[in-house]
Amino acid sequence: MYPELVEQTELVSRELIRITLLFPEMWMKSIDSLAAKYSGGHDISEIVRELQSHYKRLYNPETLPEYRFVQEFGKDLSIAYESLLQFYKARNRTHSLALLKQAIDMYWGIHYRIKSQYPFRKHLILEGISPILHQCRDMSVAVPGSYNPDSNLTTIQLFKPDIEVHRTAQLPRQMCIQGSDGNEYTFLLKGLDDLRLDERVMQLFGLINSLLSKDSETARRSLAIERFPVVPLSSNSGLIGFYSNTNSLNQIVIENRKAVNQPNRLELNFACQFTPNWTTLTTMQKVESFEYALSNTPGNDLHRAMWYKSPNAEVWLERRTNYTRSLAVMSIAGYILGLGDRHPSNILIHERTGKVVHIDLGDCFEITWHRVHFPEKVPFRLTRMLIKPMEVSSTDGIFKHTANHTMRVLRANRESLMAVLEAFVYDPLVS
Repeated sequence: MYPELVEQTELVSRELIRITLLFPEMWMKSIDSLAAKYSGGHDISEIVRELQSHYKRLYNPETLPEYRFVQEFGKDLSIAYESLLQFYKARNRTHSLALLKQAIDMYWGIHYRIKSQYPFRKHLILEGISPILHQCRDMSVAVPGSYNPDSNLTTIQLFKPDIEVHRTAQLPRQMCIQGSDGNEYTFLLKGLDDLRLDERVMQLFGLINSLLSKDSETARRSLAIERFPVVPLSSNSGLIGFYSNTNSLNQIVIENRKAVNQPNRLELNFACQFTPNWTTLTTMQKVESFEYALSNTPGNDLHRAMWYKSPNAEVWLERRTNYTRSLAVMSIAGYILGLGDRHPSNILIHERTGKVVHIDLGDCFEITWHRVHFPEKVPFRLTRMLIKPMEVSSTDGIFKHTANHTMRVLRANRESLMAVLEAFVYDPLVS
């Protein structure tokens, strides 16, 4: 059984990594990266090293679309790479700049052809991009992130044939796995993203949930951080459990403002009316402009959405309580972790429960404090839009009590937390 399990695990991992980026996507992003590093003055050896793995994959196509891509672009990509290598190996690179310019020009020409011949596809068919995964049935491998030593093992029965591609920078694939228990498990397959740190953060959140469940006050209030599976497949790809029935704060604002015929950037519009030349203002002038925008806009989009989407007052009260408690717990946990990049698209609200779910957890230990542009100097995000759904008690009611209890439990168990956090600090995953 174990040799079969290892073989199946390697097969699933290898195929998932391969379909995170198809040949057209991989080469367009690679050429974009090459051009950015070239114009940024990066060492040519760094560019060559990055391209080596792509060429290794180019010379070993496995599916029919990959063979077609190689027939169409393989020769030109090889010629461009040869020119780049000649420049790299030249003793006097100053006299060989023509080779580098020739390579860059060829790569841009290839990029243009790929973009015109392979437009963005929102839907992919698994059989076309990975016939091996399409044929997998009744495997011994557990559904990613579902293993629990105290319950029956849920294994992969099959991979659903339809894959949806999200049109964001990393083009994540939304795919579904049917488990042996009859349930369907949805995941986001992400490439060009190191999820190992996200996995560590989820382990820390698991420890925090365990500590909260053992304290009488926090257990009575059912305080916990909303978690989801994170399974790294390599140093730059992995699976993330798809948290269903949620909307990002950004989506909620856009939908609410569309319903009342308000522009999405209402606050920015007022700020620009007050001071059109925003970039030339001093800090105090920007603060004055910001306060003017706040005084002329309600900022109650989340509050309205939570009220109007509740079928009755009882459901609304339950959702408001869940929202406030989960926001308080995550605010304290994020403060301890130094979690940044909490923009509205990284904060989700569960439609049925009202609980807050945080995603994209890669910026830890106050990394965002040291940004050149727009550094984050606050311990956690608590803007007026997040405060208004708490209603009359604001931050002095449930939010404050929940935050106090959460901090008390974490302080009482500081040794356990420090043991986990030290692994973050000394691990090379954290810069």
